[in-house]
Amino acid sequence: MAGFGSATVAMVSRLLYPMLMWRLIGLAVLLTMLSSPAAAAAAAPDLAALSARLEQIIRTSPGDVGVALAHVESGARLSIHGDQRFPMASVYKLPIAIEALAQVAEGKLELSRAVTLGPNDIRACCTLSRRYPRGGVTLTLSDLIELMMIESDNSAVDAVLKLVGGPAVVERRLRAQGFNDINVNRYDAQISLEMCGVREAVAESDWTLQLQRRLISAVTPADLRDARARYTSDPRDTSTPDDMAALLVRLQRGDLLPWPYGEQLIERMSHAKTGPRRLKARLPPDTVVAHKTGTTDVVINDVGVITLPEGGGHLVLAVFVKNGGPRGAMQHAIAEIAAASYESFTGTRLAPPPPPKAIKAARKKPAQKNKPGK
Repeated sequence: MAGFGSATVAMVSRLLYPMLMWRLIGLAVLLTMLSSPAAAAAAAPDLAALSARLEQIIRTSPGDVGVALAHVESGARLSIHGDQRFPMASVYKLPIAIEALAQVAEGKLELSRAVTLGPNDIRACCTLSRRYPRGGVTLTLSDLIELMMIESDNSAVDAVLKLVGGPAVVERRLRAQGFNDINVNRYDAQISLEMCGVREAVAESDWTLQLQRRLISAVTPADLRDARARYTSDPRDTSTPDDMAALLVRLQRGDLLPWPYGEQLIERMSHAKTGPRRLKARLPPDTVVAHKTGTTDVVINDVGVITLPEGGGHLVLAVFVKNGGPRGAMQHAIAEIAAASYESFTGTRLAPPPPPKAIKAARKKPAQKNKPGK
């Protein structure tokens, strides 16, 4: 520092020293993070090995399986049958919740908006049908979204779908956001009746719980089989794993919904009560999984965001399974896919699963119950 006095040099040194130390500390923290198994695996997972492992799981699983995986922070992606369409079942409640919260952010709706459910607003399945089979309950929009996402309530989703303006409104926003392979076309009651083989046209004003149950119970086994075949090949209310994973990535990044609505939705999803034997089944018990399930007798789905340990980031998984026989066999496939993905991205070996039930039986024993999905 020629030309500067010793006092000036000392002053500059005092100013630069703390800055240099903070840079060194930051570098040390970064090196520590990168040296941890979780961070190293997340930064450079062996996607080819993981893909081969997932292919093996899918080959030995009954039914049709589609998987899309994405690591939010690194951008790593993997897809197996990810461009194929699968019925969403209750996974379709996720884009409907996004539409409702987007309208709240735009000032079109308020979370405190009161909604009164009458007899024709109650759907088969879940909390509201058990507590209020004839309606007569008033809930806020916030309450309804919570019931949709945590308990997968069918009455709640139809009430919210009606409030936002119907399926076409939800699908319009999806297309505007670039999601061309997520279709939302019907109310849940209509999906359930058609999936269960009800041929009789039912006016929305007549969708009472009693009528739904009476019509479904009258369906013959042959009509039920035909209806299920139509349901699993119908493009309505379907998604590809790829598009659903892309939606979850944007939701986690915070660019799908304004703050704080995206964060609120993820928080609700992290408390979901459905699907404990799917994405979460083999993961460490303290793992945060913000997810949404879809369940019918012929479809088992789970899509969500897994928070990896030790700063490993967030792993998005969208797994759809259809025509796989008993529910346990399809759930097992999802659990194994999630476990394999977690191990690949964390470098952590998970405990082996309990002895699986016979997978061969899954190909021979189609479920016989007529149940609406959730």
